[in-house]
Amino acid sequence: MVGPLPVDVQGVAVRRGRLASVDDLPLVVVDARVTGAGAVAASARSHPDTSFALVGASARSQGLPNLAGVVLDEASAARLAGVTAGLAALDEGSSGASVAWVGPDERALVAAFGRGVRAAAPGVAVLHQWARPDPALCKEAALTALDRGAVVVFAHDGLCADAAAAAAHDQNVPALRLDDFLLPGVAADTVVREASAGVFHGGQDLVLGPASGAVGIRQLDPRISAATAAAARAAAQASDASGG
Repeated sequence: MVGPLPVDVQGVAVRRGRLASVDDLPLVVVDARVTGAGAVAASARSHPDTSFALVGASARSQGLPNLAGVVLDEASAARLAGVTAGLAALDEGSSGASVAWVGPDERALVAAFGRGVRAAAPGVAVLHQWARPDPALCKEAALTALDRGAVVVFAHDGLCADAAAAAAHDQNVPALRLDDFLLPGVAADTVVREASAGVFHGGQDLVLGPASGAVGIRQLDPRISAATAAAARAAAQASDASGG
């Protein structure tokens, strides 16, 4: 295992280390936040008898039979974030409440977020406060959204999401980010469990969504009420059951 991802599969021993220290083992699971596709592909070419799985990024373009990408379905995560934001907005009890997407205009994710909001709270508006992924710009965009009446702020990830959340928290407004709805540890367990059973998706990407448990609610802003958190988790479980 390369990186901090938890792996808990019965009967499987886990050895952790840098890529160069574990690349001769039968299966190497790599956290894409630690090591990128290029470095993993180089190791895969040098160790053709080792299976490599890159969790959190695509590896399809590398075209290697012993390298698989493990991609978490971000669109489903964004939709669940929208459901959660919509429920939190309803919890405010004010008519005409709004939630805000802050950051780059990522069309597919923005659309999925909006669908989630509408599914949970048809009367809640979605504000689009675009900004390049620069912390100062994202904080300014979040402040603008708050001035426009947003009662929940959502941003994708990284320093942009950190800055947007800081702006929201300064006004005691809850903030959400995509990572709150992605569970890469579950994805790692899935890869290890399947490999133990002789299944490996080399040369392609394995896409994991709600049905796998890799998309769900990892954590929520404590400013979101317990009742709203419970309703959001129920929505996530319903999505798991339907595979959507």
